[in-house]
Amino acid sequence: MKEMIENIKELTTGMTLLYVEDNAGLRENMSKLLTKIFANVILAQDGEEGYKSFFKHRPNIIITDINMPNMNGFKMIRKIREAEPEAKVIILSAHDEKKHLHIAIELGVFRYLHKPAKLPELVKTIHRAVTSIHKEEQRRIFLSQMQSIFNYQNNIVVMMNKEKFTLTNQRFLEFFDVDDLEDFNKKYKDMDSLLLKHDEFLYTNEKLNWQQSAMSNPGTLFHTKIKNSKNEMRHLILKSREVPNKTGFYVLSFDDVTELNLMGLFDKNSTMDDKALQDKNSILSFMKLVKDNSSEVKIHNFYKGLTIINPAVISKLTEDEISFKTAYSQLKIVQLTKFMTISSEAFPKSIICKSIKSVDADKQTIVINDFQFTHRSSADREHIRLEAGKKERCTLFYKDIKFIGDVKIVDLSEVSAKISVDALVPGLGLESKLKLSMNLPVSRSQISITTDTTVYRIDENVRTFYLVLLFDLNTKEKDNMKAYIANRQMELIREFKQLNIL
Repeated sequence: MKEMIENIKELTTGMTLLYVEDNAGLRENMSKLLTKIFANVILAQDGEEGYKSFFKHRPNIIITDINMPNMNGFKMIRKIREAEPEAKVIILSAHDEKKHLHIAIELGVFRYLHKPAKLPELVKTIHRAVTSIHKEEQRRIFLSQMQSIFNYQNNIVVMMNKEKFTLTNQRFLEFFDVDDLEDFNKKYKDMDSLLLKHDEFLYTNEKLNWQQSAMSNPGTLFHTKIKNSKNEMRHLILKSREVPNKTGFYVLSFDDVTELNLMGLFDKNSTMDDKALQDKNSILSFMKLVKDNSSEVKIHNFYKGLTIINPAVISKLTEDEISFKTAYSQLKIVQLTKFMTISSEAFPKSIICKSIKSVDADKQTIVINDFQFTHRSSADREHIRLEAGKKERCTLFYKDIKFIGDVKIVDLSEVSAKISVDALVPGLGLESKLKLSMNLPVSRSQISITTDTTVYRIDENVRTFYLVLLFDLNTKEKDNMKAYIANRQMELIREFKQLNIL
């Protein structure tokens, strides 16, 4: 109990306690005890005096009897509650009738003790009341600070529930030039009409609702175009997050990035010239958007056609280089290929890195300083295309003439094959029709696929020619090709895992 009393003293600095008791002897004895705990103790002999003392001293805790002359304890509590609903009231009474208990509950009394209260019980009750006051004060300070941050940060922030705005910050009110949410709802029908159409931006159309899209993808960055109260078009980055333990509640944040002049990069009608593709400042601006919103990018790579995609966070950003933290598998493939492609929903196009400054396995970081936008990257490919292994075999015919020499499958997909040959058959050219027969390993067996093909491209490298052939497989052949590709993917996964690169 001594430790508890010391804790009360520590927590009650600046606090005041009001003790109301009509019995002079009890009042004097209790006063001696209370002054050992509280620095400021106010005494009152009845409810009327207690009520007046409350407004004069504004005590944090009130300990009172019930039956007193002039004004009883319940009436005093009720009148105090009208002015200060949060006051902590402890009742000390010789009466414990049910009706008194019901009234005490109705009035929100903190604790009801039977008189004469035992010292340990009284000290414990006061300690709980003081602790409760202290926690409430800390919570008020915290909420006040949060409200200040909420109102005066640069981002527009709104809380939504069931697709309706329930709370906004000051920046929102300033952006739309309204006094409050009620004023906003009168001035604007809804946000649907405010999010304007723009290529690759988020807005409500026949296929999707912007609110549902944002709330179904928390953490995703969306580009939006919104007209402010001055009729200016603004480019805002939208990000949503779920409110923990509050089903249906979301916080939406809009970051105004208009001054970065990035909107034009998303226009389908505009084409990026070499200068725009290589504009490092634009790329760094997009990277900063991702980093500032604590979002991730995706790093794409390939091992013999096997797709390796990992999320990555931007750990450092300077005017010259970008550092990423990512998974070990991505570090491994980047160390091997010295190449990677980066994508994000925030980017207008993928970003390619044709050279890598460094890969640090211990810190799990990749540092790049040579990067640019790309019109189309291997990350955009529609079909999986894998390098063939050592057991794949093929035969090629042109007008029933068999290609002689070394004919090999270089890579395969569901719609194409790349074949290497020692020499070209006379008359062969683009759009020529060839028949391709392949034997492909699947687990411990072999499957055969024979199909008509069209020459799409011919490349020459020293003494070898490479033919890119397109084909349209029938259902059975397509199923066989899918089985081969799935089997080959598993082989490449095992092969990649065994590589000792880092």
